[in-house]
Amino acid sequence: MSKNNFIEEHINKFQIQHPDIEVALREQYGQLSEDIIVDGLLSAWAQRTGANLSDYRYLEIGANHPIATSSSYLLQRLYGMTGVLVEANLDLHDALQAARPEDEILYCAVTNEDVNEVEFFISNQSELSSLSRSFVEEWQGGKVGLAEARTVPAMRVNALLEAHFSDNPPVFLAVDVEGMDLDILQDVDWVHWRPVVVQAEPSDHFVEGQSTSIIQYMHTKGYVLAARTEINLIFVDREELFGMTSLISADANGSKLPIPSAPFVSPKYEYSETVSVGIVTRTKNRAVLLRRALESVKDQTYPHWQLVIVNDGGQPEPVDALVNSVFGNDKRVSVIHHPESVGMEAASNSGLSRLNTELGIIHDDDDSWAPDMLAVATAVLREANAKIPSVRGVVTRVNWVLETVTANQIQIDKIAPWNDQSPDRLTEGLISLARMSMQNLFPPIAFVFDLTLARKLGGFDQNLPVLGDWDFNLRFCMEADIWVHPELLAFYHHRNEATGDLGNSVVAGKAKHDLYNGYIRNKLLRAAHTPLEATMVLLREQGLQTQSLENKLNHTYFDLNGGTLASSLSRGGSKKQKTKFGAFLSELNRKRKRVF
Repeated sequence: MSKNNFIEEHINKFQIQHPDIEVALREQYGQLSEDIIVDGLLSAWAQRTGANLSDYRYLEIGANHPIATSSSYLLQRLYGMTGVLVEANLDLHDALQAARPEDEILYCAVTNEDVNEVEFFISNQSELSSLSRSFVEEWQGGKVGLAEARTVPAMRVNALLEAHFSDNPPVFLAVDVEGMDLDILQDVDWVHWRPVVVQAEPSDHFVEGQSTSIIQYMHTKGYVLAARTEINLIFVDREELFGMTSLISADANGSKLPIPSAPFVSPKYEYSETVSVGIVTRTKNRAVLLRRALESVKDQTYPHWQLVIVNDGGQPEPVDALVNSVFGNDKRVSVIHHPESVGMEAASNSGLSRLNTELGIIHDDDDSWAPDMLAVATAVLREANAKIPSVRGVVTRVNWVLETVTANQIQIDKIAPWNDQSPDRLTEGLISLARMSMQNLFPPIAFVFDLTLARKLGGFDQNLPVLGDWDFNLRFCMEADIWVHPELLAFYHHRNEATGDLGNSVVAGKAKHDLYNGYIRNKLLRAAHTPLEATMVLLREQGLQTQSLENKLNHTYFDLNGGTLASSLSRGGSKKQKTKFGAFLSELNRKRKRVF
């Protein structure tokens, strides 16, 4: 480390004593110390998981210079990490190969289109070259200028990842493609590829508001903004680094939600049709939670919705006041007051009967959505139905939120992708009927369904005090397919300690859930009078055996991860023992996810 002249300058300026400890200037190569930030985040992750960083790799898209402005060169220097450097300007490859011989230097442009070649625009200032002609020509009012246009090889980002990282996914991804960073990020399959740290360079001078758009988009993928320099945004996978924890406060007069605060619709899913969505919100004496739910609906970027609030035996005045406060005279909103509670499923049916829409969804008063939930869900359902006509419903992936409510204050204690460590985690594609027969795979807040089919099925079973959503989902799956969209757009809130009106039906009524879980399974088995139903029973029994094996493997992993051996090693194990044990756990976790 070299002498820190900044400190020297200011000590001399104020003529004060030098400290006993020397504050050195750390080795760095990033444009604005981004590499030090990335190193800090990855080091924290390695400390938490026991990972050895030298075993992992990085990917830089738009590498440019091998040393200056690089956020990966320091990782190579410190840990011996290697990776792939992608650069479409062939003039820069000699320097890259000379300084980074351990890395793969890839000559191509990364694009979001299925093409083998693309036109690449070389700037007179090499680091400003881009796939966008206008970006290069308009930079600083045209003072830098376009040097030439070249035709270069092209790849999509997922094809690149599959070709070069199938055995060892990158823990660090840096994207610097001058004006098109958001396009590339939107093309990544975030379900399959989960770098711990992601760096992107927005170009707000060229695309107004791109920083905000990138931040909000990455949030829907489970990444939080960890650092921001004048040039780059640095994100971290919330689950990997923070143990899925976040703290956010809220109150009854304007809850702050763990979702993007500004409206955002992925350009990929801009709505072009006016399919209507009916929303039913069940509530009873939970004003602090209801306000958040109403704001969640109001903030939707998709305007073609109708909301029916079913006040199931609660006090009417607070509900009416809240509805008026949030929506005013919005004709899309109506309220049904039940003098006495009729139960969750009857309340759902009461709300559904009021709707005159094509689609439906249950938005309970304690849950919430990202602002583009309905815009994305309706577009995805349209696309999936066009490909597979049997698809008549769509679910998005879900963030599980653990919170504490005290008086009128809501504190968010933990946020994590729901069921992501389970074999029943939601992955893009069709919902498995066999798995659905074993347990409910998604909460109501994530499920947009064909309302005509829901009515044909008779709605929700009003005889069930709990698990009516699972029963409804099962009957829906017997008639049609449900498509899973991988974005985290729904928020499923839980309060473990709450009782009474503020409790969750799932948490507060666990014994009743266990009882009716068996009841619904038995009802399904008894219904096997036709070949189709008999087949489903066989699938279910096969699935239960598979689930038993999965549970054993999962328990082994989690027992090791949090058990006595892990605790002993953390207190007194050698660095070598901890590293080996961490690597073993990582490999076990990877195999656990792949086997099933």
